Amino acid sequence: MRPGLGAYLRNALRGGGWLLLPVFVLLAVAAWLPKLPVTRDAYDHLVIFDVSQSMNVEDYQLDGKPVSRLEFAKHSVAEALKNPKCDTRIGWGVFAGRKVVMLLAPVEVCRNYSALLEALSGIDGRMAFERSSEIQEGLLWTMINVRDLKPLPTVIFMTDGQEAPPLPPERVRSYDGQIGEVRGWVVGVGGDEPRPIPKTDAEGARIGYWRGTEVLQWAGAASSTGGTNHEHLSELREPHLQQLAKNVGFDYLRLVDSHSLDQALHDRKLSHPAEVDTDLRWIPGGLALLLLAGWFWPDWRPFRRPTT
Repeated sequence: MRPGLGAYLRNALRGGGWLLLPVFVLLAVAAWLPKLPVTRDAYDHLVIFDVSQSMNVEDYQLDGKPVSRLEFAKHSVAEALKNPKCDTRIGWGVFAGRKVVMLLAPVEVCRNYSALLEALSGIDGRMAFERSSEIQEGLLWTMINVRDLKPLPTVIFMTDGQEAPPLPPERVRSYDGQIGEVRGWVVGVGGDEPRPIPKTDAEGARIGYWRGTEVLQWAGAASSTGGTNHEHLSELREPHLQQLAKNVGFDYLRLVDSHSLDQALHDRKLSHPAEVDTDLRWIPGGLALLLLAGWFWPDWRPFRRPTT
């Protein structure tokens, strides 16, 4: 005669089998628990790429091959997005002349990862809408105009620091707004050795290199603003960028390798609290797994009655 349901349950619960009841409850909770709002550190970034012709100088390497400053900057950003926090929003902009054009407003990384990479791959020197490169003015213009974006993003401004035309020291000026209302990093891109600047046509094809007689030169020795007497050559103007960063209340970072940007993009000083819908089903699911492991582990069943 087959035992009834009551006898079956009594046998199942005898000797520690009661541990299976909370397992079933926890698994049910894990199956039905919705995402819950949790306050976490969130990030909103606007990454701005200098697309002036000096950013075409090839003084980085990828896979043993020389690549331009702009390509390496884009590669570094793409690397930083490989392990994103899903509460991060990021967007792209380009700088040329005196202004910045926002190409893509900050969007959430995890849901838009492929679209972000596709938009990033399309950024190149053909987007330059002016031949000049007045970096100080571009950075100050960004500070003023980014304040209209909601939520207010942090700015990651990536450039080699070469002002074209050269910036006289008497024209150096600071941000006239409140320092700290816009936060971010100035990222220095490029090497220390002066190298020829590729000249390109309207289609982005290389047609030679800029010569000394074709660009406005700096008269005299190198200046504190980065001007030199070889403006047809380009190297990272690091002291100038450090000063610009200080003038607007930003931090400065040099792009040394493809992992350098991790510090800037995940700087907790640039985060803000935000309610994020978070999947917490792993908590009851993990507890259920622990209880099951305890049930099947022979030496961990103190309530199991010895069999005779």
